[in-house]
Amino acid sequence: MKQTREDHCSIMNYIEQFKMLFDNAGIGIIIADVDGIIVYYNSAQARIDRLEADTVTGRYMCNVYKFTRNTSPAMQVLRTERPIENNVYYYSTRSGNLVYASCDIYPLHTKKKKLIGVVCYSISYTDLANHIRNVQDIINDRRSALSPAAKADNTASHYSFASIIGANPQLQKAVVMAKVAATSSASVMIIGETGVGKEVFAQAIHYGSPRAAQAYTAINCSAVPEALLEGILFGTSRGAFTGAVDKPGLFETANGGTFFLDEIDSMPVSLQSKLLRTLQEMKIRRVGEAIERSIDVRILCAVAQHPKELLGLGVLRPDLYYRLGVIKVFLPPLRERMDDLAALCKHLLFKHNPSHDGAPPDLSPEAMALLAGHNWPGNVRELEHVLEATLSIERNASRLEARHFIKACPDIFPALAHDAGKGHGAGAASTSEGAAQSAQGAHAVPSRPLAPLLANRKSMEEKAIRDALSRAAGNKSLASRLLGISPQLLSYKAKKFGLNASEFVPR
Repeated sequence: MKQTREDHCSIMNYIEQFKMLFDNAGIGIIIADVDGIIVYYNSAQARIDRLEADTVTGRYMCNVYKFTRNTSPAMQVLRTERPIENNVYYYSTRSGNLVYASCDIYPLHTKKKKLIGVVCYSISYTDLANHIRNVQDIINDRRSALSPAAKADNTASHYSFASIIGANPQLQKAVVMAKVAATSSASVMIIGETGVGKEVFAQAIHYGSPRAAQAYTAINCSAVPEALLEGILFGTSRGAFTGAVDKPGLFETANGGTFFLDEIDSMPVSLQSKLLRTLQEMKIRRVGEAIERSIDVRILCAVAQHPKELLGLGVLRPDLYYRLGVIKVFLPPLRERMDDLAALCKHLLFKHNPSHDGAPPDLSPEAMALLAGHNWPGNVRELEHVLEATLSIERNASRLEARHFIKACPDIFPALAHDAGKGHGAGAASTSEGAAQSAQGAHAVPSRPLAPLLANRKSMEEKAIRDALSRAAGNKSLASRLLGISPQLLSYKAKKFGLNASEFVPR
């Protein structure tokens, strides 16, 4: 597509209209015309790329960055006219600078829906990390000034960012966003299926924030009867109802700290309107009382479904969603981060090791294949249940086999448990050798299901390594960090699968 004079005027008018905003934005912004020629490049992007704006403006995008017309995300948006949102890229400029950033890319249209260009917004993870470190230094300085009693209270058992296990890119993206949230006072909505670790992230945000020395209070809105929830949250006043006494609610007891509302969509819509007013005014009124009390509470909340689905079902007020979801952290389900399975198993086996004074049992390849073949609808919580149950039953095992998991959790692996219980049949048991085989068969893993599971595990492992090398642009050191393994192990596995890191370097 060739740009016309009219198109050029339209895109320049667009830039002029928002130039002051673009120039002072803290994120990188690039605007290119329909031919991929850069017509605007702000100072934040120049800092990210370590380039001079004057040397970039007027050049073809693929001559500035190591992308081809087919691999460039911006050129893809120009071809398809479909946006690319919240994608993480590890790219290189033609001058050799490597950048790790989250990018949003949108097509630009006139009022008549004619495509005139593309706009790219970039946030450098290096900038975020530096910002987080600076704020963390301030928090650490504040903690060091605490009294001994406060320090002792602060070291009580809780989750922190160090408690989050895994190097999966989706998970790490959520961790980066959560660390940014910890430095802010804005409300946070944590979104993820049941069992993915929303409570872990909520505590990590609190204990990584300036409120870390204050109270952390959590409540599951679905676990409290609707009739009692208002009194528990806002408190009660004597005489409000039969048996009512003057009692502060959780908002008051959490004053100065952080309040985590899990499954906020389970809260009655009528009560959501009262919560909205509380968030806007930072004041609460106990049930049956006319007095308003000021509070200072950081609100975190969590939902198990995508907010758009909850809004469509009418169980979440739109105005409350916009107030609570200032910062959104999306947690991936376990089935989408199976590259973290081995690390999670190692951590959980150590946590639930029955002997405590010795090393936990390891997992056989067949056992890992069995676990890798499960879809884990209950996510990490289900995985922990399976490992804890198996360890409890097989207390003396130095190595956990697939048959141990099938025996301990027949509800998780019902088909395999049924097959394992069949033995080899009456014919095979008629001889002493057949009887021994039958006795073994009661707990042995059926050989037929394991072949595809092992193949599936190898396929998943190869895909994970390919994805990591692609995201790291062939940098094996970064790819190994993304995978949570050593560079030596990555080199060994890449060689096993016939993968050459140089093939993933952008040309």
